[in-house]
Order: sequence, then C-alpha cells, then structure tokens
Amino acid sequence: MIFDNIKVESKEKTEAIRIISHLCARKNMAYELKLIDAFRRRENLDSTGFGGGIAMPHARIRGLSDPVFAVVRFAWPVEWEALDGKPVDLAVVAITPEEPEKNSHLPTLALLARKLMNEDFVYNLKHCTDGNQLYYYMLQEMK
Repeated sequence: MIFDNIKVESKEKTEAIRIISHLCARKNMAYELKLIDAFRRRENLDSTGFGGGIAMPHARIRGLSDPVFAVVRFAWPVEWEALDGKPVDLAVVAITPEEPEKNSHLPTLALLARKLMNEDFVYNLKHCTDGNQLYYYMLQEMK
C-alpha cells in the first residue's frame, strides 16, 4: 500500500502513528486501536527512526493472517526522535503476525531493512514523483 502526501498537522510522531494506523485499518488489514497500541509499544522500546528522514514503524498483531507493508510519504517532515535527530518524511511500515509460526515475512523484512540502509535506494525512493512511481519502485527493488 502506498499513501502519498499525508498531512500530519502537529508534525509529531504520536499523530503520525495514529494516522498510519487509521490508513492501514481502513483497508481492513487490522483494527485501528490495536495498531496504535502496537506501534506505540514498539516506539517505547526504541525509536524506529533510521535517520536520513526515514522511519520503519512496525507492529506485531495477534491473529493477523498475512503481513502488511505500506509506504507513507508525509507532506512535510515529522519529528520522530530518529537516530540522527532529524525529522522523518518517509515511513516504511510493517505490520506482521505475532504468532511465531507465521514468520515467513522475516526474509522480506530483513531485505527491506538492508535496502533502507542503502543511500541510492533511499534517494530513489524519496525522489519518486507520485504514489504510483513509489509503488512500482518498491515492487522492482523488493524482488
């Protein structure tokens, strides 16, 4: 799923997490309140802000049958408490099953994390001109 030009009025991570949860839940992928709680619990452990304007918020949800991945590009940067202290303008979201027997998504998650550490990948991702280009770029790169 791609969500482009998302406005977070307060420019704060808490509101961004609420909006991300709402967007993903609206697509019948999980319940909004469960997502908000799961994202917040994960952020309380340590920030998911990678640095370089990228965050990778992730949540584990009991009973989810398949993992859900989304790219959210914000209309303006959001304060995320990232490792480099800089705001985030792009979030790559992973919502995965909590049950250990449903861990088939782990190789995809590992590949995604490696890609997000690659400067060329991040540059190209951030310079996609619209949601369609973002979608096709991610499809191409995640093969």
